[in-house]
Amino acid sequence: MLRKPLRYFWIGAVLLIPWFGSAGSPSDSLELTLNQAISVALEQHWDVRKAALDLQRAGLELEAAWTRSTIPSITLQVTPPSLSMGGFTDEIQGAFGIGLSLPWGTSSELSAGLDVVWDSKTGEWQVPAWGIVFSHKLDFARLDAGSEELQAKKQAVLDARSSLEESHNAIVLDTIAAYSDLLSTEALLGQAQKDLRQAQVALSQVEQQVEAGLKGEAALLEAKLDVLGARIELEEYRSTYEADKEAFRRVVVGIDQEFELVPFELLLEELKEAAIELLAQGNIEKAALEAPQVQAAQEKVADAKEAVRVARADALPKLSVEAGVDEQGWRVGWNVAFDLFSPDRFLGVEIALVDLELAEVQLEASKEQVENSILNQQAALRKALEDLERLPLEEEKWALEETVKRGKFEAGLLSTEEWDDFQEEKNRFYQTAGESEVSLLLSYLAYRDALGLDLNWEKWVK
Repeated sequence: MLRKPLRYFWIGAVLLIPWFGSAGSPSDSLELTLNQAISVALEQHWDVRKAALDLQRAGLELEAAWTRSTIPSITLQVTPPSLSMGGFTDEIQGAFGIGLSLPWGTSSELSAGLDVVWDSKTGEWQVPAWGIVFSHKLDFARLDAGSEELQAKKQAVLDARSSLEESHNAIVLDTIAAYSDLLSTEALLGQAQKDLRQAQVALSQVEQQVEAGLKGEAALLEAKLDVLGARIELEEYRSTYEADKEAFRRVVVGIDQEFELVPFELLLEELKEAAIELLAQGNIEKAALEAPQVQAAQEKVADAKEAVRVARADALPKLSVEAGVDEQGWRVGWNVAFDLFSPDRFLGVEIALVDLELAEVQLEASKEQVENSILNQQAALRKALEDLERLPLEEEKWALEETVKRGKFEAGLLSTEEWDDFQEEKNRFYQTAGESEVSLLLSYLAYRDALGLDLNWEKWVK
């Protein structure tokens, strides 16, 4: 999701910005396209790098857990001759063991022991004792306890992958918004420079008219005020542009080199068709169920159900079986352990049931929150489409209104101040009109992100 309000830039004629030496960078500055900016941002931003490392670590932890659950551990123990008052016992005892933990709630171990003694009388090695023992323990209340770690590690990998995708998409959307924002500020700076030049030309004309006696000092003061206001506005836009550009360079793309942005074009008609198709086909309920936060809540419900089962099965017996063979022959033994009475067993079941109910409530809340978020993105995309569909009518209205007001202005029925106010309102409208196209792109991408689909932003930008 976007992490700051979006302001977009003018498209079309408004973006035909001339080169301004005061706003430009050195001739050797980098021409940074939107695609390049996104690529650099994805490579440099710490959110994406951290999420990628988290995913790598989660994968390694899953591999380690799988290794522990499938490959037996081997231990070797060697006991050298012991030293006593009488000297060495002339006995070497060696033992080795193999341990294996199976992933379905059992614990199995195979061990072997071997005693080796040096007989100084015969000058030979003797084997007085040896043995091989296999033991197996089974807890009926936790038959799948051994698989819990593997399941948790698998879920951690899924969560890390979702986090990486979320960070990736957020950086893409934020970079597009910031890039467009900076282009908009650059366009406003260009317009402010144009307004200043026009005000200076108008002042020069008024000065000539005052010298010729055609206008008075009041008109000259008004023209000077217009120039002063245009200069103040220009400096404000220049300061804003420089601050925004520095923030974009440092925070968004993280580069040291000076750069110039390259205006981009949108495949608008294709984008509108894709947005309409997405609105018709988007399955909100399915997308909500597949959202990471809902899946995490579902996992908590499953864990809570398992906790209830374990709490209720806590009285089940624990079985141990042991079989072995040594120099005296073979033997087999087993035992069953019962937990006949536990004073807090009933309360443990009640606690597990409450935890289950809490997990189910949280699951419903997560579903509702995700569905509302998706619906909000859907509404934003629908509004962006409606704004574009209404745009030609609004442009026609402004064109007719400009014709009418120009006639009144030329006839002296409209003051210069009223004409300037109208021009400012018209410019604000065309700025909003240009922004609506980028708004459609960002709304479309945000809705795809909410539905859990790939952004595929590259296909819409040239």
